[in-house]
Amino acid sequence: MSKHIEVNGRLVQVDKRYSDLKQRQKSHISQWLYDAYKKQVAENMTDDEALAPVFDKIDEAQIWIPEREIRNIYRSKKTKFKKRMEVTVLKDSFKFDYNAAANYWLNKDAHSQKMPREQVLERITAFIEAHNTCTLATASEDHVRCTPIEYNFVDNRFYFFSEGGLKFRGLKKNKHVGMAIYEPYNGFGNLKSLQIEGMASLVEPFSDEYLKVMEYKKISETAMRNLPQPMALIKVVPEVFDYLDSDLKKEELGSRQHYEV
Repeated sequence: MSKHIEVNGRLVQVDKRYSDLKQRQKSHISQWLYDAYKKQVAENMTDDEALAPVFDKIDEAQIWIPEREIRNIYRSKKTKFKKRMEVTVLKDSFKFDYNAAANYWLNKDAHSQKMPREQVLERITAFIEAHNTCTLATASEDHVRCTPIEYNFVDNRFYFFSEGGLKFRGLKKNKHVGMAIYEPYNGFGNLKSLQIEGMASLVEPFSDEYLKVMEYKKISETAMRNLPQPMALIKVVPEVFDYLDSDLKKEELGSRQHYEV
């Protein structure tokens, strides 16, 4: 049978256990104990010195629990607190060097064998013409979108017909886009892909440029004019190409070739 005494006009249970507390109370005390443990380790304090602020917080929160019960819980949790602190320190000590990672290929390319500029462009053009689908990446301050989409490569420009989509949210505020054309992954010895950075714009419907791309794609002008509204035509003028081809190593060349327009 539990024993009770009167404290400050309130009847409290003398043999109350930590497990008898409400979950919210236990959560608060557990955090206070963990903070006490960190301070004890950092300042080489005794248990009594570390627990003194905890008892004050418990009193301020008007939580009744015998001090001996808190001391027992503290001792039982020390091993857990130690592991928790070690994990936290390890996590905090991990500082990823984004700049070094971003410059990885730039540094590596600086010492790789380059292909003559005109030959790089020939390889890039051939790769583009051998495919017809890419991933088009658009972004604004709070939005990123990667769209699988068919492209048309006309006069060294990429064109995309589109009914609409969230990619236009990024294009409205940011005309810088990224593109990726690639073949299915089949191991590191068979990598082939092309990354492109460029500037996007919209082509006015039924302008000479718009009609030229329609003709290239064999789209009927009549059919397009009969739509509720003509399809949007996005144009991307490429500025930077990064071509990756594992076969280039057989030619004693770097597998990655960089080309700026």
